[in-house]
Amino acid sequence: MQTPVIERIAGPVGLIETASVLCSLGEPMPSRALLLLHPHPLHGGSMGNKVITTMARAARDVGLPCVAFNFRGAGASEGVWDHGDGEVFDALAVASRMASQGVRELCLAGFSFGASMAAKLILVLQSEQPDLRVSDLVQVAPAVENFPVHPAWLTGIAPYVLFNTDDEVVAASAMQRYADAIGVSASVHPEGGHFYHGHLPRLKADVTAHWRDRGLV
Repeated sequence: MQTPVIERIAGPVGLIETASVLCSLGEPMPSRALLLLHPHPLHGGSMGNKVITTMARAARDVGLPCVAFNFRGAGASEGVWDHGDGEVFDALAVASRMASQGVRELCLAGFSFGASMAAKLILVLQSEQPDLRVSDLVQVAPAVENFPVHPAWLTGIAPYVLFNTDDEVVAASAMQRYADAIGVSASVHPEGGHFYHGHLPRLKADVTAHWRDRGLV
């Protein structure tokens, strides 16, 4: 994978560590870019998570500039865990920096906790960055049991929801109910667990095909 550009930017409770591929937060950015949100930081989640880096590689390979970051308290990001309340404002800070550098169309992708935060970010962006259009949301194994997603957050967005029926962290039935509630057909596979061990190439292929189907790459 192309070596990411590591930068630290101002956030709501201190500096946020970011990693950019095919772009830099310190330079003008293309009009369309992807923001990646990682899983639960108290359970080892960071922007180095294999699901996140797999999606970053998928974006790189199709020429979609992307930015990942560490939520407060993860990696070199300052601050402490805020139960999913302050973390959405960490994401807002990164999205706002992307917008200030020229991004006008934001694609979102999140894994587990990050998938729930990505949905919540859409709502926050409507008031805080109304000129930044969210055009897509990929949710891998969304943690909808502990971090529910309200359908009202998803105005105008039909998320691409992926999960495995043998998920050992989030109940597949809960994720299916979520997909049904928002009116989308989830991409479901029987094997791979929560972390897609041994199945990351399939995840990469699925996400790439989705972006192509949506005309994003």
